[in-house]
Amino acid sequence: MHRATKLSVIAALVAVCAVSALVQHRLERRRQSVRPSELYDVVWKQIRAIRAGDAASAYRQVSTSFQEKFRIETFADLARTEVPGLLRAERVEFGAVRFDGARALVPVYFFMPEGDVVPCVYSLINEDNAWKIDGARVLRRWPAGRRLGGMRA
Repeated sequence: MHRATKLSVIAALVAVCAVSALVQHRLERRRQSVRPSELYDVVWKQIRAIRAGDAASAYRQVSTSFQEKFRIETFADLARTEVPGLLRAERVEFGAVRFDGARALVPVYFFMPEGDVVPCVYSLINEDNAWKIDGARVLRRWPAGRRLGGMRA
């Protein structure tokens, strides 16, 4: 391999590394500028809209990729059939936000009238400088009386 070719390859690798470092730095800066309350508000708007029977407002909180997978009619059916149990929650609390690449993961805890807790993880992405829900996963219900862990003060 000629010296010029070797130098070109090395220069290209350095450029790729520099661009990667710049992108990572910008992602980190964006993460630091995101207040958790911004993300909580998006989830809370959807919960309130579904509770009010306003599927159109709830649908506006989801990402474009989610909308490509589910039309509003399908979304409204899911909200009517799959979510009502969670909407009976007496209290809703949010956990610590985690970032996974360009996604933000928001734990949400639904405290049910019978004392059970239903944990759920919402995945949000930033589209056009606005956070949107890209999915939600309901986790296994914690039965009433089960100690949640951590310290109590």
